[in-house]
Amino acid sequence: MFFWIHDGRILPNAPTTYADRVHKIHPGGKSAPISGEGEESTNASPGSFLHRSPGDVYQESAGQIERAVYFLHEIMSTPAITQKSTETIANCLDFMLEKGIRHLPITNEMGTLVGFVSDRDILEKSKSYERDWPVSDIMIKRVLVGSPGSEIRGVTQVLLEERIGCIPVVNDDNQPIGMITRSDLLRLLLKYPNLNIIA
Repeated sequence: MFFWIHDGRILPNAPTTYADRVHKIHPGGKSAPISGEGEESTNASPGSFLHRSPGDVYQESAGQIERAVYFLHEIMSTPAITQKSTETIANCLDFMLEKGIRHLPITNEMGTLVGFVSDRDILEKSKSYERDWPVSDIMIKRVLVGSPGSEIRGVTQVLLEERIGCIPVVNDDNQPIGMITRSDLLRLLLKYPNLNIIA
């Protein structure tokens, strides 16, 4: 499920995705649509599949094992690297450079997501704003987020339609627990070239 958070509150009218049908992926490249309700993959490997050994992946492909499509919690970057809304613009930019990240979720004192800022936002707006002002003055307050159980076909569709580069993943309390970026999807395609991630 994907939804908008504006200044810490969930907004109605979530983006439409096709989450009512979950596909099973054959390593040979064929997809068979099935109903996603009440079914779980019995062949799921523990941990993130992006970090499995090539031998395991080859054995799986050679055996033509059917696998369910993957979900955000399996490919998201964790933990979510965040900053408080009271941090200064200069501190946030320094923090992003230090961590080597381009996207930064902004939280309130309780850890709830209240905004989002990119390195481009900071560089563009720092010309008009003082660098010692709080980042809340320049952050985007309407943020599209996903839940950990959302499937990757949905996130691909949303990234394309909304023309955004990443989506924070939040828990039930709207606290960021991970991030999904276009780079994560590209790594997924490199790992599984036969996987169709477009809904």
